[in-house]
Amino acid sequence: MAKIKVVCIGRTYCSGGSAIGKLTAAELGVKCFDRQIVEMAASLSGISMEEINKYEEALLNPLTNPISLIGRNLPGRIFDAETKVIHDIVNNEGSCVIVGRCADFILKNKVRTLNVFINSDREKRISCAMKEHGIKFDDADAQLKRYDRKRADYYNANTTKKWGDMLSYDLVLNSGTLGYELCAKMIAGAVRASE
Repeated sequence: MAKIKVVCIGRTYCSGGSAIGKLTAAELGVKCFDRQIVEMAASLSGISMEEINKYEEALLNPLTNPISLIGRNLPGRIFDAETKVIHDIVNNEGSCVIVGRCADFILKNKVRTLNVFINSDREKRISCAMKEHGIKFDDADAQLKRYDRKRADYYNANTTKKWGDMLSYDLVLNSGTLGYELCAKMIAGAVRASE
């Protein structure tokens, strides 16, 4: 990855963003970082994964106030630690793929990024939720909405951009129409074309 150093992937829940991130990294011969960023941030900050999981679960429950459960400082401490981890990853790894965690915003003006957003139609996302996460059909639509809201709230609270706003991304792909492999090839092709 010569000119574009980092591919940053935002995604709706169950649209295949994590899988596409891994496939893209394999296409480009680089590493993909996803959920392990949260674990690295927890270790760096001294916040336990139990606290982070409790906070994330509270974000998914519309009847709870996550701040009342964990305190006002935790969300900021998590984001600060994730920011440091993402900077460290880019400094140590060079080129890579990062899924989520506001990486497109964190790396803005630091390195050249390709900012990608992955979406899919609701029916395919529901099918994915049922098949990959064991979510019952009757619960799937509500679960998609909860996870999308959680991602939007996290992104909107920590950046000056709006999650899912197509104008914030360089490339917006429908994984339901294109398939995961073609999405990865298109992303890798865009990176190679920038060299």
